[in-house]
Amino acid sequence: MRRRLPATVPAALAVLAGLSACAGIEPDFRKPGAQRLTGPEVSTLLGGHTLSIVNPRGKSYINRFSKDGSIVISGAKGNEYGRWTVAGDRYCLTLDVDPRQQCMEIYRLPDGRYQMVNADGTLRNTFQVD
Repeated sequence: MRRRLPATVPAALAVLAGLSACAGIEPDFRKPGAQRLTGPEVSTLLGGHTLSIVNPRGKSYINRFSKDGSIVISGAKGNEYGRWTVAGDRYCLTLDVDPRQQCMEIYRLPDGRYQMVNADGTLRNTFQVD
């Protein structure tokens, strides 16, 4: 025989779920201690390096940045190719499959990870340099 929960239990669980969701709303790049990188810092961070990236939906990618400005993005769907540059203090990407340039700010987090932020202020991804 199945026992029914009191009517207050589902409501209490919903409140707890809402509170835990609220705790994670503010992205790390907006928290104290996060530092926005300058253009020269972005160039040094990316040029000739490989990044392990996770987007907000939990998908993982590997980005390989050549010093000549080419980039290879490897993920579940295979490889994408493009060009990267630094404009002002932002990293800009143009993919071969989509000629629209996308520019992002990069923030260093206190724990040593980094986050890319879209032009509209939304989190694009979190990464570490390999």
